[in-house]
Amino acid sequence: MNTHQLGRWLMREIHGIEIPRKPPQRARPGPYRDYRYRMWIRSLPSAVSGQEGCEACHTGSDGGMKQKASDLTCIPLTRAEHVEYHQVGRLEFERGHSLDIGELVRRLNSLWFRERARRQA
Repeated sequence: MNTHQLGRWLMREIHGIEIPRKPPQRARPGPYRDYRYRMWIRSLPSAVSGQEGCEACHTGSDGGMKQKASDLTCIPLTRAEHVEYHQVGRLEFERGHSLDIGELVRRLNSLWFRERARRQA
């Protein structure tokens, strides 16, 4: 029993007053955010060159509606590669570097959630 539940119970039992329950919390609007996932992505070598010192490059949105993509679409790229990605666009970047970004994102997500589940077990 948490503090709020205890307070409601005491008010009802001692004073006969029913305190209304808190309304359910709405999920935060917008894309998924997880700073730990972005930190993990930055710790990986670049998906293009294998160099260290990467940034987490969001790949899942074209910038429409001024909203960034979910953090789960990030891939590790060096600063120069990140700039190039945004200059030439996803399709041209994939062609130029022989990457399948969708498959890479799926593999990174799978590794992340498998490791997270292992740590929680």
